[in-house]
Order: sequence, then structure tokens, then C-alpha cells
Amino acid sequence: MDIQMPEMDGFEATRRIRDMEHNINNRIHHGELSVEAYNNVSNWHVSILAMTADVIQATREECLWCGMDGYVSKPFEAEQLYLEVSRFFQ
Repeated sequence: MDIQMPEMDGFEATRRIRDMEHNINNRIHHGELSVEAYNNVSNWHVSILAMTADVIQATREECLWCGMDGYVSKPFEAEQLYLEVSRFFQ
């Protein structure tokens, strides 16, 4: 997720994604929605990796606070990106 996007920054986009996940997960858990209608996934979570040229610690903390799962600063090495993305599959 790029942090600096036009119209909506990455923080707001992430908050909206997390709100949608929370809403769907609650509705599934309360029986309002069928888990079968959602490919038998009862707890939705989209992995979000922040990608930004900003290296300030406060930006990294805000990324994690708003619900992003990881952070890489640009420019990044391929190995650094691979390591961050691979955490999503563990």
C-alpha cells in the first residue's frame, strides 16, 4: 500500500479495508451472513504492506497503528521486500 496516493492516502484506505473486514467478520460470526457465501473463510484479513519513501519512525508507527501488517521504505532491496511479504504466508 503506497502511503501517498491522490484523493485517499494509504492510511485512510487501510482503515476502510479494516472496517469492511470487521463488518463482514462480525456478520459471519453472528450468523447474519453464511460462511459458505464467503468461500468458507470465517475470518477475513487482507495483508497490507506499507511502501513509502518516508523513513520517519512516526510514519512506520502510524502504518502499524492504522492496521497495516508490515512496512518497507523505498528504495528497498528485493530481499527486504521478499522477507516482509513472506511473513504473510507463515
